[in-house]
Amino acid sequence: MTNTHALQSVEELTKPSGALDLGRDPARLLVHLTRLLAHRGGPSPRQEADQALVEAGIDQQTARQLIPRWTERNSDGDIVGFGVTYNPTSHRMTVDDAQMWAWCAMDTLIFAIVLNQHVEVESTSPGSGETVRLRVDPNGILEAEPADAVVTFPARTNDQVDISSTTAIWGTFCHHSFFFPSRADAEKWAAGRTDVEMLPLGEGFEIAERLAAGFLRYEA
Repeated sequence: MTNTHALQSVEELTKPSGALDLGRDPARLLVHLTRLLAHRGGPSPRQEADQALVEAGIDQQTARQLIPRWTERNSDGDIVGFGVTYNPTSHRMTVDDAQMWAWCAMDTLIFAIVLNQHVEVESTSPGSGETVRLRVDPNGILEAEPADAVVTFPARTNDQVDISSTTAIWGTFCHHSFFFPSRADAEKWAAGRTDVEMLPLGEGFEIAERLAAGFLRYEA
């Protein structure tokens, strides 16, 4: 890993007591709800999600507090998105032949690890509108088109992170993490910014591994 700014950021965020060290029940809720949505292949009725979290041993008071804040829901109250989403975004994923989307580019790499699945990604770059295609599994990037594509990562400090709601999560991370066909395209999009790092896909996957490890640390 050569990008020290990105590495220092993710180490600070995921260390014990860091802003992305969510604690046992919130972290396990994130993992199990993401897996439920992905494996279901569509939105999850709230009752089904509640039952799945009970079976996973996740504190129900924590779930009642966080699900309304952290998830996208439809008019029937079904859970539509939590990182993995069935509301289309720029980042389309195919997981086990099911089509879904992700909130941001980095999520697609994280989910390959959290879901322990092969993931195919088609992501539209802001600005140029070009499509970056990836095949990724829990061990790394298998294939990329273009081969020199990059991923942007917002290198935050603990005091710059707000995960109190979906809007806050999107504003802190998701609206700043995209795939670009080249570093030059990413630099054009991020011109004048000092908080966004442009990472080769291999380095981006290393960051995703560290983030995923932080979310998975409370799993058996």
